[in-house]
Amino acid sequence: MITAILMYEHPQALSIVQALQPDNTPEIKMMATGNRVEITVKTKKLRTLVASCDDLLSNLQIAQEMLSGL
Repeated sequence: MITAILMYEHPQALSIVQALQPDNTPEIKMMATGNRVEITVKTKKLRTLVASCDDLLSNLQIAQEMLSGL
């Protein structure tokens, strides 16, 4: 099993987790602690890990941009 842990700080961490939380992917866990978003991705294949992290980071950028406009 391969594991990646991503941490990101944002004043609206809980909103980001709620927006990005996958509902059908048990390999990805997200939580907000204070201003920190913690994302853990576990998978058996490196390519799957890279693709999942790429998708998450792209969606994180969009969420950040949307929240900045509020």
